[in-house]
Amino acid sequence: MGQDQAKGTPAAGQEVIPALSVGEAYLALLKKRGIEYFYVGAGTDTVSIVEAYARAGESGIDFPTPVLCTHENLAVGMAHGYYMISQKPQAVMLHVSVGAANAVCGIMNAARSQVPMLFTAGRTPLFQDGRRGSRNGEIHWAQEMLDQGGMVRELVKWDYELRDGCNMEQVLDRAIGISMAEPRGPVYLMLPREILAQEIDGFRPSKPIAIPAPPHPDVLAVRELARRFAAARHPVIVSTASGSDPSTVDLLVNLAERFGIGVAEAKSRHVNFPSSHALHLGHDMDAVFAKADALLFLETDVPWIPGKTRPREEAFVSHAGTDPLFNRYAMRSFRSDLTLTANARALIEALHAALEEEGAARTAAARRAELEASAAAVRQAAQAAMQRVLAKDGPITKLFLTHCLDQVRPQDAILVNEYSAIRPQMTFDVAGTYFGNPSAAGLGWGLPAALGAQQAAPDKTVICVVGDGAYIFANPAACHHAAAAHKLPVLTVVFNNARWEAVYRSTLTVYPDTHTARYAEEHASRTGPLSSLEPVPDFEKYAEASGGWSERVTRRDELIPALRRALDVVTRERRHALLNVIGA
Repeated sequence: MGQDQAKGTPAAGQEVIPALSVGEAYLALLKKRGIEYFYVGAGTDTVSIVEAYARAGESGIDFPTPVLCTHENLAVGMAHGYYMISQKPQAVMLHVSVGAANAVCGIMNAARSQVPMLFTAGRTPLFQDGRRGSRNGEIHWAQEMLDQGGMVRELVKWDYELRDGCNMEQVLDRAIGISMAEPRGPVYLMLPREILAQEIDGFRPSKPIAIPAPPHPDVLAVRELARRFAAARHPVIVSTASGSDPSTVDLLVNLAERFGIGVAEAKSRHVNFPSSHALHLGHDMDAVFAKADALLFLETDVPWIPGKTRPREEAFVSHAGTDPLFNRYAMRSFRSDLTLTANARALIEALHAALEEEGAARTAAARRAELEASAAAVRQAAQAAMQRVLAKDGPITKLFLTHCLDQVRPQDAILVNEYSAIRPQMTFDVAGTYFGNPSAAGLGWGLPAALGAQQAAPDKTVICVVGDGAYIFANPAACHHAAAAHKLPVLTVVFNNARWEAVYRSTLTVYPDTHTARYAEEHASRTGPLSSLEPVPDFEKYAEASGGWSERVTRRDELIPALRRALDVVTRERRHALLNVIGA
């Protein structure tokens, strides 16, 4: 926004937005650039934003819908969840340095998940006095940092401080463009209070800058990949996150069926391939690697854990993605015979064309028969394992909860899972209906993301499955307040076993048959040191405090009826609900 835009005569037909401050112009431009929701943790730095929304009835300016968030993790998580469903980046504004610091965990989750986000925070006023917006409170000295952007610089693609309103449009367009360029990710923009308060006489927006086209694979590399797959007896594509773009699922199905290619999912965080498809080889990499002679790891950050398993030496191994080396990971080294930079959709389409040229469809039938037999064996083993669980009495386990969820969940419902649902035991055939915790595993992501997903898909049923520790980290009072305030009828299912199981299990893997293993028995506890959450709060009361429905479940025979009652509440009453499932 140049100063000449605020004065002078606009060009014929050019829109003039009647903004009186840079803050108003900023909000108007967000809306023009497709930002539908503005997730805000307000503070003394948002005064111009507050005034803009207060004047909106008089000004008639179209702004993004404001979403007040009473915790920073909630704001960032909701923006993350909204993007998962809509594929549209959203904007967050938090309170200066302290608000940004409280959101770092959520920003790391977004960065590792390649979620574009306009992450902004106010900046302590620049001047002690003499300007509208200058310092007028004791906090305005202590909250200033020498390098506020430094705290998140490693996690964002770009950071910048707006220094004058005259180039606000240029700065915002650059921020959005960098965030949406692949590999996508959050950017950080700091907004000083005096700059947002600058007075202007109208705002004339320009055309937006085009987002860079997604990267396409090298032609020769794709031909080599196609040649290797066409010559293989047991070719397999393994994916963790290609389904973050739901349009890739049908393309991958067509590719697999046409050319006889198996598909497996490694710690999948999305629906990458329909679970019940005859060519779905499951989630166990040991079983996949035992037979695979050609492998493509597509958008897979950790294809295998070297100390546990690895592909056969004679197998051809390739990796592909928008950032196939995951260059922001400090250490990551996996064998690769061919590495391609491309977005998943472009790669699948290019590989399809190259396999046609190789004539791979002519030999697909034999490959399909062998792969389908392997997939059938995987499904039978999973079903047998589940039957053994169902045949036992006793407390509710994660496997039993997973089974019950799979029985009652509508097939088009969106499930957001932070640890407690066991993905290989669930059937997801609809693209965009499953989202697992980010690879960074910053706890407290699940419930905020589910709320954002519900906002993006108001007509869908959204179920959030979390562990007790993940639920506590989500700041449940803030989340249920948001569910009530913004009318987001999410069903939260808490698997409550009164412990941080990951801490306990990880200790046992490093120190088997030692003091930790004996600790539980010696101390009449179900876990070891630093992993017990007892006494566990009455989680039901968090939901009830904000007008939600809740119920505690302690027995197996109670679980499916309780899930059905909860689903009825969220679908018919449109009220948020919580099930506190007491488990082992």
